[in-house]
Amino acid sequence: MQTAFRQEPHRARCRGVMGVLALGILLGACSSESGPVGLDATQAGGARMAQRPPDLPGDRPERPQFPVGVGCGWQAASDINVTNIAFPDDSAKYWVAVVPHIPGTRLRIDGRFGHMRYFSFNVYDPLIRPVDAIADEALVPDEAGQANPFVDERAPLGGSYTAYVDFGQKPETPAINTLYSGAIPTGDNAVPNPAGTVIMYRSYVPEAGFDFQGGVGLPVLTLETADGSQEILPYADCTEPLIPTGGGVVPDPGLNDLLLTIDLPDALLGLVTIPTATMPPSTQVFYGLPTTLLQILGNALGVPLGEEASGLPLTGGGGFLSNLHNDYTTIGFARRFGSAYVVRARAPSWRGAAGVPWGGEQLRYWSICQNEFLTQRFVDCARDEEVALDESGFFTVMVTDPADRPTWANADNGITWLPWGPFPDGLIIYRHMLPDPGFDQAIQNVPQGTEPAGIMGDYLPIGAYCHDEQLSQAPQSAAALFDDCLDATSGQGAQSGMVFGMQRAGSTPVR
Repeated sequence: MQTAFRQEPHRARCRGVMGVLALGILLGACSSESGPVGLDATQAGGARMAQRPPDLPGDRPERPQFPVGVGCGWQAASDINVTNIAFPDDSAKYWVAVVPHIPGTRLRIDGRFGHMRYFSFNVYDPLIRPVDAIADEALVPDEAGQANPFVDERAPLGGSYTAYVDFGQKPETPAINTLYSGAIPTGDNAVPNPAGTVIMYRSYVPEAGFDFQGGVGLPVLTLETADGSQEILPYADCTEPLIPTGGGVVPDPGLNDLLLTIDLPDALLGLVTIPTATMPPSTQVFYGLPTTLLQILGNALGVPLGEEASGLPLTGGGGFLSNLHNDYTTIGFARRFGSAYVVRARAPSWRGAAGVPWGGEQLRYWSICQNEFLTQRFVDCARDEEVALDESGFFTVMVTDPADRPTWANADNGITWLPWGPFPDGLIIYRHMLPDPGFDQAIQNVPQGTEPAGIMGDYLPIGAYCHDEQLSQAPQSAAALFDDCLDATSGQGAQSGMVFGMQRAGSTPVR
């Protein structure tokens, strides 16, 4: 336990807020783009990449490139400086294409294995729920006998793969490297999806010296006959699509960096009430849009609404263009309950973490983001390697306005600080990606209708409000700060006549 916290001046983080443009509202989805690229190798989790042999030459179709992204198969891309919707994560970038379901055709994807922590393809139904996905580790390379570099760390990067989107329903035994977009889930069954699909290509955490394309360019798309004998629409190649930046020519408006520095005036606190927050804070697993809407309605009415309270077919299935390889918890906060809050949990290991053998990590990736519900913006995020851990392996994230940030709220003292942003509410989204089968406490292992604390234990993030009494002087440790804020929040809840269970730092729930 630390006996004294180190002090540093108030400092706002100035990483840009990510942008996402939607075709209609089709862009966004629990993943986005971070500001700087070419990260330090240890920051990017890529130190072990230096041990790889030289990159393989990758095959890709020869296609023309046109100015400002015209003709690009990817019609839109995320951009941190233009738009920011659907609860994105700032350590990723993604590209979107809308593809019609033309009978007798399929979509071919020609790509290469790039220098990045993770990449994938997801396809979506008309309700912007993911219906199928394929991750980097599941792709079979084109070259016979060549190992997949996301499965074997000794395999070289740069080699090519070919994937397909089949517009039919997914069979019991799927074809290799193939996604299926022809069904709309309806609970235990599915109905045909004859119209078309949205396909999203995601890239997370580029290796040092690379941008989000990982040094291999974008995958090239081709609409072809279902047997592959004829190309029907060979899309152009591109470095960036037309939307939203005109192939990269639209200048940075600077709005997102400005928002990071703005405090919400106290006079506005009582004017807006958004029913995403409970008192005390409650950690929820995200299963799908219907469940989320019921939770918000229950908050507004002051009555908890379970799935049985509605005749709607609550089928889960995600939403907001979510990623099938991620699962999420959320905690809602509101300034009417306090102007500072903390979130704490035991940190899982991640790929590239010091002392963790490659492939032996609990998760491929995890992150925590401060968001705003109505605009669906993220204000700022911190991913696994950016999050400070204390001597017990726990993280403590504090969210305040920049002017209210204590000088001791810094990584040296085991605290990761995020700005609240100019909003009356806050929404913490915590992501787990591709858990190891042996990591029983992953979010992915919490069945719908199950209390998450019983599965996740100390890995479940718990939130609490902090007030002047807790923030006026440096605590002995991040754990002590959390316990003090938790006690204060417990008192608030008791005064409100609310019954709840909360969890002290590094302990089992206190009922």
